Amino acid sequence: MCLLDTDFHGPSIITFFKKNSSTKWLNDYLLHDEPLDNCLEEISSQLETSGKLFVGFADPSASAIETNIRINEKMSFIMLKNLMKVGKHLEHPPYEVSYLILDSSPGTTYGTVNAMITTQTSLFIVKLSNADLLGTSQMITGLNKQLKSRSLILANLIPKSVIKDPAIISQIQSLIEEKFTQDIQDKYVDFIGWIPIDESLIQTEFLEAVKTLQNKDSSRLIYTLIQPDHPFSTTLVKLIPIIFGENVQ
Repeated sequence: MCLLDTDFHGPSIITFFKKNSSTKWLNDYLLHDEPLDNCLEEISSQLETSGKLFVGFADPSASAIETNIRINEKMSFIMLKNLMKVGKHLEHPPYEVSYLILDSSPGTTYGTVNAMITTQTSLFIVKLSNADLLGTSQMITGLNKQLKSRSLILANLIPKSVIKDPAIISQIQSLIEEKFTQDIQDKYVDFIGWIPIDESLIQTEFLEAVKTLQNKDSSRLIYTLIQPDHPFSTTLVKLIPIIFGENVQ
């Protein structure tokens, strides 16, 4: 599996994993002719997992973010052309990657649009708020002609009390799918599930953020590994076959 951070306006993958200083940024490959091999790092040893996980980090520096904010159409085309080469490159040794995941920013930045164009499945994680639902619907509608992939909707930050009531869940799911289908018309959007709010997870994230402000060692936690029985983890694990296909383990 390979995970690429294509959120060039707010890189976050670097906050979960430790990057080797010799590894180049993904920006360098997409914009500056750096070989892709120099921009990927195999990090399964950090996670103590059996399968290989390659990661490409986006540059979080202020200068790199400013460069991406100012990207023009010509530069975006160069990024798209290079991004489209990644999948084929990763099919061969030493990678032999079965799944490529692109983490993108919200909205319709060049990086996000390029990522959506080059993938088979687009997963939109939304909060059940008017602004988020409307914005996501408008984004998919605007990109309808370019998107050849299936579009999946996953609702985030849902109260546990709501999720426990099957009748309410069924009703809300039908309303969400109806809303998106009406707005987008000829492209069906599949609603796949809910991620519950969990106070302990929010508190943990907050405390890690405080450590960062205090200049202490800090890293974001991967709950599916450290707490596999946590409701957040079990919910995500159940969604894996839906997102990646029935044969994935």
